[in-house]
Amino acid sequence: MARLTHEEIEKIKTKHNVQRLWSWSRMNTYMTSKFEYLLKYILKSKEDRCDSCYTVLGTICHDTLEKFYEGKIKYEDMIDDYNDGFTTAITIADLKFNRSDAEKNKSIGEKYNDNLIHFFQNHTIYKHKLLVEKPIVVNINGNVFVGYIDALYKDDDDNYYVLDFKSSSIYTGKTLEENSGQLTIYGIGLHQLGIPLDKIKPCFNFLKYCTIKYEQKNGTVKYRNVERCKIGESLQSNAKTWLKHFGYEPDEYLKEMLDTNGIDCLPEEVKEKYEITDCHVAVEFNENVVNKWTDFITTTLKDIELREKDYEETKSLECFWDDEKNVAEQSYYFANLCSYSATKHLPYKAYLEKFEAAQRGDDLFSGVGNDNVSSLSSNVINNKNDELDLSWLDNI
Repeated sequence: MARLTHEEIEKIKTKHNVQRLWSWSRMNTYMTSKFEYLLKYILKSKEDRCDSCYTVLGTICHDTLEKFYEGKIKYEDMIDDYNDGFTTAITIADLKFNRSDAEKNKSIGEKYNDNLIHFFQNHTIYKHKLLVEKPIVVNINGNVFVGYIDALYKDDDDNYYVLDFKSSSIYTGKTLEENSGQLTIYGIGLHQLGIPLDKIKPCFNFLKYCTIKYEQKNGTVKYRNVERCKIGESLQSNAKTWLKHFGYEPDEYLKEMLDTNGIDCLPEEVKEKYEITDCHVAVEFNENVVNKWTDFITTTLKDIELREKDYEETKSLECFWDDEKNVAEQSYYFANLCSYSATKHLPYKAYLEKFEAAQRGDDLFSGVGNDNVSSLSSNVINNKNDELDLSWLDNI
C-alpha cells in the first residue's frame, strides 16, 4: 500500500497552514494510554515488547484483501496468501495472542485462524467497484488529519460506503459507538469534499464473523451475527425444526453440521432457508454524530498539546501519567498488546507492584507512586509524517 510522500505531506501542511498532521492512530494511542503516547511520540522510546500478533495479523488480512481487489491475486489465492502470512507471524516469528498463558494463546490462535480461514474461503465479493487504501485529508477545527480508507465504494443510489476491515471481536452497543471515531473522521473528510451527509455510510466488516439470514417456521426472517467457526453450532435449533418439517430425521444432519461447521450437508429445501454473508455493522453518521466527534476530537487534541507544552517546560512524567483506574481498565491491553513492557511503562509497573503487594497482603500503597519512578531519556527527535491527490474519487 503506497503511502504519501514527504513532498505530498509538506504540501498538505502548507495548504492548511499547520505545523503538523494528526493521525487516528496517534490520537487513539493517547486515548488508550497517555504514558504510551509520551513514550512513543515524544520520547521516541524504542518498543521493547514486540511479540503481540494482533496488529501484524490485521495488516496481513488487509494486505490480502488489497491484493485481491487490485487484481494482483485471484479469489482462490487469498487463502494461501493469508495462510503464508499467518504461518510467518505465528509459527516462525512466534508472535502471541496471549503472552502469559500458553494454553490460552493456543486456544485463541486456533479459533482466530479457523475464523479467518473461513472468511477468505467464503468472502462475499462487493458488487460495486472497490477502492482500497485511499488517502483522505480531514480538517477538524484547524486540526488536520491524514488517513487511509481501508475500502470505499459507491452504490447505484450514490451512497458512499466507507469500510473498515476488522479482525477483532465484534463491536456492539456502547463499544461500537466508542470505536467509531476513525470511520467518522473519514466520513467527515468525504463530506468536506462535497458529499452529502446522508449519502455517507461508514461501516465495519468484522472478518471473524458472518451474518446469517434465516427463516423461522412462522415465516419471520431474522439475522444473526455469529463467529464463523460456530456456524454449524448456531443453527442447530432452527435446522432441526426445518428438517422435521420436511420429514427428515435430524440427528445425523445436525451432527454433520457440527463436524463440518456448515450447512452444505443439509437437503436443498432446508439449505435454501439460510443465506450467509460477511458481517457488516453500520456506524451511525449524521449531523449530531459529526458534532459530537468534532467536539471530542478538538478537546482531546487541545489536551494533548497542553500536556506536551507542560512536559517541554517541566520534563515531569506527571504530565502524561495514567491514573490507576485507566490502567486497571486497560490491563488486558497492557499485558497482551502494548509494545512497551512494564519496565518502560511506569504507570503499568506501579499498578502491577500494587496488585502484587495486595496479593501478598502488604500495605497497598507501599512503594507505589511517582517517587519510585525511574528517569527516562527525554531526547526528542523531529516528528516524521508519512499529502494529496484525490482524483481517485472520480474512479468510483
